[in-house]
Amino acid sequence: MVHERQYILLRLNLLIDMLLAMLALVAAYYTRSLLAYFYVDFASVLPVWFPEIIPYEESHLFKEYLWLFPSCAVLWPLALNRWGYYDLYDFRNAGIRRRAVVKASAFCGIFLVTAIFVFKQQFIARIVVVGTALWATGLLIIKDNIIRSIFINLNKNPEYFHNILVVTESGKSQKAKKLVDQYKEWGLRISGELDINSISSESFTENITHSQVDEVIFAVKPDSLSKLTEYINICEQLGIKTIIFLDVYKPVISAANTEYLFGIPMLTLSPTTRNFGSLTVKVFFDRVAALFLLIILSPLLIIIYFAVKLTSKGPVIYKQQRCGINGKNFTFYKFRSMYNNAAEIKSTLQDNNEMAGWAFKIKNDPRITPVGKFIRRFSFDELPQLWNVLKGDMSLVGPRPALPEEVEKFKLWERRRLSMKPGMTGLWQVSGRTQLPNDQWVVYDLEYIDNWSLTNDIKIISRTLLVIVRGDGV
Repeated sequence: MVHERQYILLRLNLLIDMLLAMLALVAAYYTRSLLAYFYVDFASVLPVWFPEIIPYEESHLFKEYLWLFPSCAVLWPLALNRWGYYDLYDFRNAGIRRRAVVKASAFCGIFLVTAIFVFKQQFIARIVVVGTALWATGLLIIKDNIIRSIFINLNKNPEYFHNILVVTESGKSQKAKKLVDQYKEWGLRISGELDINSISSESFTENITHSQVDEVIFAVKPDSLSKLTEYINICEQLGIKTIIFLDVYKPVISAANTEYLFGIPMLTLSPTTRNFGSLTVKVFFDRVAALFLLIILSPLLIIIYFAVKLTSKGPVIYKQQRCGINGKNFTFYKFRSMYNNAAEIKSTLQDNNEMAGWAFKIKNDPRITPVGKFIRRFSFDELPQLWNVLKGDMSLVGPRPALPEEVEKFKLWERRRLSMKPGMTGLWQVSGRTQLPNDQWVVYDLEYIDNWSLTNDIKIISRTLLVIVRGDGV
């Protein structure tokens, strides 16, 4: 309904934001110059802790900062987009948008200061970069208020109204009208309302042509969808945009999306994230990180290999079938931490199982070797799974990879944890590990799936490193 106006505003915003980011750099540069003259004049009365700010020397001429202009022009829109600034152009969310500006500017400032330090750009004054972030925050908020005021005032003018005809039936009209009313600030207005059961193609056509309709919303019950064909054809012939208010099914977990297959529109319900850009980054990061870690940890891997081989009989690398995404089996690798006959002994220990449900765990497990106890404590036994990550069977972060016999015992709601690729670490590992009951493992896995993001993955990896350093493994 408001997409065209949103796109116009988005393009306008992107261009203005790029210009304002560069303007903020200019303002920060000259602000620093003014502060320097202030410092020279009042240095004698300023407190000792006040930082020294000297006037620019020739080495700090403006040309030294030129490379920062394209950096700011690209970095600020990307950061603003990361914090949802361009997704929230709902005029009712001004406070949320201001917070997005502050977060994005803080990130850009920290990023640029870090880049200057890493690349040893000694001619760039840090205070200019910090000032750029402050100026950008102020300029972007002022711009946001101005554009918001302009659009609201414009959309109060009947000349800019976006007229919408609602075709509905009993029980559906209120939802459609409420949806339109939420966007009054965008100029959306309901020009008329028709009942699908009491109109004809002639009256429908006449209503559109006489009411200067811009869009038609069909909000009908599922069993009335077949009646829409002739009215949609009329809208197409008149060049009127059509929206079908799909209220067929209300998913509890899944996100609803529309897709096209061979030109046929379809409603898809996805129980996991559909952020394909972020998922692509995750796959790329997993493979690169796994290869990098395998290389730099190769001395440790060799030491563990010989420690396991020389202290107990059996294969060094323990191979096991685990269930991956959607229950597909894959070969799972670990350093062997148990005696070679551990599988046979397990059947005699079932009465000692401390876990309820399908998981198995006992304190002071007699199947674990002395070396196995050490490498388990620091999670070194998991390192061969980097090969699983490199192959694509697993991810660095994800739900716990379950055994096929465990999956057979899953309740219906527990099987959803198979909808994402399993990980070497996950939310459950950094929230109590196997001290948790197995039902709670699944709850944490589902919480991870429902709230997945690259940021959460980074947080889990950081917390995992702390768990390993503390030796909290089992």
